[in-house]
Amino acid sequence: MIYNNRNYPHPVLGIGDDFIDSNINVDLKISSDGLRIEITPIFILNNKELNDIILKGIATYISHIYCRGTLYREVFRTQRSLSEPIIIQAEKLNGEVEIDFFICAHKKIDNYKSIAFNSEYTHTEFQIDRGDIIAYAGKGKFYANKVPEELKSISALMNIDCSNKSKEPMYLDYSGEKITIMLSIEDYNNYKLIKSNPQYYGVILSSLVLPALIEALYFLEDETSKDFKVNAWYKALKDYKDKAKYPEPLRIAQNILDKPINKCFEQLTIDEAYE
Repeated sequence: MIYNNRNYPHPVLGIGDDFIDSNINVDLKISSDGLRIEITPIFILNNKELNDIILKGIATYISHIYCRGTLYREVFRTQRSLSEPIIIQAEKLNGEVEIDFFICAHKKIDNYKSIAFNSEYTHTEFQIDRGDIIAYAGKGKFYANKVPEELKSISALMNIDCSNKSKEPMYLDYSGEKITIMLSIEDYNNYKLIKSNPQYYGVILSSLVLPALIEALYFLEDETSKDFKVNAWYKALKDYKDKAKYPEPLRIAQNILDKPINKCFEQLTIDEAYE
């Protein structure tokens, strides 16, 4: 969800830099033992009025956790800037997890004001209803049940499936969290015969994955690709593209796949040498 471009009927710390002369930030720590994921947000707030109403139980710190991969969604509340860690079973989260951090009213406030309000609101009081956002500390993000090597692998970006159509060219389906390379019935059956044989790994990379990845990188330049900007593959590919030393999709794709043409020739020539 996007919170920082909304209009609110009262000043919200962290949204609109000129409303309140204060700051709120979160230092986020994540750890896991494989079975449980431990999330520890540390709220850093320098606004006296907000600190006071939190201590009185009138407002609370909020962590809103959402995982697109499993559709897990939960809200955690605390009155302490450093609370007990949030513990979630690892099986409930997978892939990208987003956390939004707020301060929300726990009770109705009839005369909300702050000496940190800008001059326009010096003598103004606001009515705050229970549940209203009164501070937004931004968004945190982490990847659950994924190690860095997995996130860099092509299996985190693409998979291969059958289109259930006969004798048609392969095409790409961008609608999922991964890009799916769609093969005809005949091609998919042949792919299944060789996919478990390591000697054909380079052939699969060069003949299927490399051209598909190049096509996807070109697709990023198309305005319609933004329809998929919430998908995991879009974010990963855009990050690769933005950080690439060379802008050409052909070079970027080869770097992602770690020299697939070279792997293909090496495997084929080694096989030939043993015949």
